[in-house]
Amino acid sequence: MKKLLLIAAIACFTFACNDGSKSSTTTTDTAAATPAPATPAAADTTAAAAKPAMKDGMMTLKDGKMMILKDGAWVAMDAPVTCTNGRKVSLKGEVSKGDKKRKLEEGMMIDKDGQIMDKDGKLIDTSGWD
Repeated sequence: MKKLLLIAAIACFTFACNDGSKSSTTTTDTAAATPAPATPAAADTTAAAAKPAMKDGMMTLKDGKMMILKDGAWVAMDAPVTCTNGRKVSLKGEVSKGDKKRKLEEGMMIDKDGQIMDKDGKLIDTSGWD
């Protein structure tokens, strides 16, 4: 009985493998007939993955002024902002929490949760602030 089940399992596996090879040939032919997507779209996808998601409330130092993202557009900050983690962002680009302060450099960003990023969008270690 065990031998019969083993033979049946091998037959099913072999059938499944052979059936898949016919399908991949058809897929290859279809793929060859379909034009390849444009390369810039792929580049845009990778660039978007490298940059942080731009959400309302994101702040950055641009041309010496603090800007905040509102409704998808950068506007000048008109008042200091307190982030959800307690960090305060001044109009001059100083970020403070408790007695610790840090001046943002040109292009650096901070989100409304208080996460600080460099100009390339990489998170900066602020573990000493909490």
